[in-house]
Amino acid sequence: MSRITCLRPPSPRIATGLAACLAAALLGACSEPARHPALERAALPALHGAHRFAAPGQLPGSYTVSPDGNRIAWTGTFLMRRTLFVRDLRTDTTRRYRARGSVQWTADSRRLVYVADTSGTENARVFAIDTESDAEALDLTPYPGVRAGLHLLPENDPRHALITHNRRNPALFDLYRVDLETGAETLVAANPGNAVAPLTQPDGALRGWQLSREAQRAPAERERAQAARAAEVRAREEPSVRVLGPSSAPRVVWALSGRGRDRTALVTLHAGPGWERVVAEDAHADITQAVISRVTREPLLIAAHPGYPRVDLPDPGLRAALAPVRAGFAGAPHGIELLASDRAERRMVVLAYTSTQHETWLIDRGAASAQRLARGVPDDLASSLAPMRAHRIPARDGLSLPAYLTLPPGVAARGLPMVLMVHGGPWARSVWADPLRADESARVQFLVNRGYAVLQVDFRGSTGYGRAFQLAAVGEFGRRMQDDLADAARWAVREGVADPRRIAVMGHSYGGFAALNALRLDPDLFACAVSLAGPTDLASLIESFPPYWTVDLSNWHDYVGNPRVAADRADMTARSPLTHAAAIRAPVLLIHGERDVRVRIDQSERMAAALQRGGTPVRLVRIAGMGHNPSWWAHHYRVLRETEGFLAGCLGGRAARVHWADPLVWAWTRLSG
Repeated sequence: MSRITCLRPPSPRIATGLAACLAAALLGACSEPARHPALERAALPALHGAHRFAAPGQLPGSYTVSPDGNRIAWTGTFLMRRTLFVRDLRTDTTRRYRARGSVQWTADSRRLVYVADTSGTENARVFAIDTESDAEALDLTPYPGVRAGLHLLPENDPRHALITHNRRNPALFDLYRVDLETGAETLVAANPGNAVAPLTQPDGALRGWQLSREAQRAPAERERAQAARAAEVRAREEPSVRVLGPSSAPRVVWALSGRGRDRTALVTLHAGPGWERVVAEDAHADITQAVISRVTREPLLIAAHPGYPRVDLPDPGLRAALAPVRAGFAGAPHGIELLASDRAERRMVVLAYTSTQHETWLIDRGAASAQRLARGVPDDLASSLAPMRAHRIPARDGLSLPAYLTLPPGVAARGLPMVLMVHGGPWARSVWADPLRADESARVQFLVNRGYAVLQVDFRGSTGYGRAFQLAAVGEFGRRMQDDLADAARWAVREGVADPRRIAVMGHSYGGFAALNALRLDPDLFACAVSLAGPTDLASLIESFPPYWTVDLSNWHDYVGNPRVAADRADMTARSPLTHAAAIRAPVLLIHGERDVRVRIDQSERMAAALQRGGTPVRLVRIAGMGHNPSWWAHHYRVLRETEGFLAGCLGGRAARVHWADPLVWAWTRLSG
C-alpha cells in the first residue's frame, strides 16, 4: 500500500496533512516514500524534481570559437527560450539569436550555420546567421516535409554552403550550393539513385558519390537468407579508413583506420604504396577521437573509451595549457574533448568532464591562460549525483561485456531494486557522461535518485570495442544479444547488488525491443519493463522506415534480415515481442512519440492491444509532438514522470507524485501536438 496521502480522498483526520502536501507541491513535489526494504531507512539524497534532469540548460559541447579567434558562440537559455549567444572578445559585446543546435563558423568568421529539426519528424532544416547583424536566422531550406543537412562549408568560399536535401526525391539526397546571404540555391549534382553521400574536395569540388553497400551487391546475394550469409558477413573484411589531415611528410596523411586489424587505430598512411604505421591504439577499444594540428601537422589529442575515458595529449604546449584544468580532477577518471579552435590554434574551446559534471574552458595558448566558460551541472545537483563505475561482465560464451554500474548514494549496495538500462541503436554504446550531456545518463541518474541501482551493459553489437565485438551480433537479435542482458543482470545478483525479485529492464528504441523480449525469455529474472519507442515487429519496422533509409538497408539485412526474403521474414517474426505477447505476464509501460518516423507508434499500439487481450498489465503513453527521441525538455520530463510512477509500483523505489510542472507539461505537449 502506498503511504502517500495527497492522492487519497481527504478525511478530517488527514485534512491537515493534505493541505501541507498541496502546499509543498506548489514549491516542489509531493513524494511517496520508498517501499523496498533496502531503501526504507536509507539516507538518500534530496528528491530532485524530474525537471532537473530534463531541462538541458546550456547545451554541452555547443561552445565554439571563430576561425579568426575573435568571437565565441554558445547555446543557452534566455527568458526560457533556447538562445544562441555570440560574444565579441575584442569589444566584450554579446548578441542573441533564436536558434538551437550546434553551430559551425564560415571561414571568414562572419556567419554561423546550423541544422535543426523543430517538427519532431526528423525533417531538419539548415539555417544561417550573420553575426554582424541583429537579423534572425535565415532558413536556407524552407521546404515542408523535406530533410536537409549541411555537407560542407568551403574554406575558399565563405559566402556559400554545400547542402544536401531530398526535395526532388524523398529517397535521395542531392547536392546544392546555397548562398548564405540570399538563400539562392543551385543544383551541383543529382544523386545517381544508389548513393548515400557526395564526395567532395575541401574546396567543394565534386569528386563523385559514395555508393550504398546495397548497390554494390549482386542481386543474388540480396535474395539469400540472412542465416545463410551470416558466417560470410562476420568474416568479410570491410576496412574503414577516415583521413584526418596531412602529416609533415610528403604524401603521408593521418587517419583513423581499421584496415587489417580488429580495433580502429590512429595511423600514418602513405597515399602512394598505401602502407600504414600505427601511432596509437587501445587494447580494448577503438580510438574514437584524434585531433591533428593544422599548424604542426602532429596530433594534439588522442582519445579512446574502453570504460573510463583514456586521453593522451602528445602536444607539449596543449598539455601544459590544460594542466590547470586537469589538476582539478586530482587523478580521478575524466575525459577531455577539443571542441573547436581558431585557425592559428591559439584559442581553443575544451570540454573537461566526469560522469557527474562537465566544464567548458577557453584556452589561450598565446596568453598562457585558461578561462572557465561554464560549469554544466548546477553544484547542488552535481553533489547528489552518483559516479558511473566501469566493470567487465563475462557472458556465458566467454565474451567480455563492458558495463557501467551506478549506485544510489546513502545506502548500502546490497539487495537493491535495480534497473537494467539497455541502450538503443543497437549500433551505439553506453556513454560515460553526466545527465545534461546524454539522454540515457539523465534517465540513469534520475532513477538512481529514486533509489535504484542502474546497470548499463554494452552487449555484443555495441560500437567502439572493435570489429569482432560488433560482428558478434550478426543474426543475434533476440538471441545472444538478449543472453548478454540476462547475464549482466545475474552478475548483479551474484555480486549481491541486486534484489533478484526486483529487477526491471528499460530501454529506448532497440533497448525497448530488448526490454520486451527480456520479459518473454527470462520471466523469472525481470519484474517489469519500460519500452520507450521500442520496435515490437521487426519485419514491419524495416518496411516502414523513412524513404531516405531505403537506399541502403544493408546493415539491417546483414544483422537482422530482409523481410522480402520469406525465410528471413519468418525468422524475424519469431524473434519479435509482438509474436509472443501472450507469454508476457509482468507489467509493461510503453511510451511512444506520436510523430516517430523511425519506429512508428503502431508498433507500441499493436503491442499494447496484444498484451491487453492476454490480461497483462500494460500502460501505453502517447506523447503528442514527440518524434523518435524526446528532444524537447517537456518530452524528457513526461518520460521521467511516467517511468518513476510505474517503477515505484513495480520495484518499490520512491517517487514524486505531485509536481508543479505536471499541468504545464501536459498543456504544452498537447499544444505542440
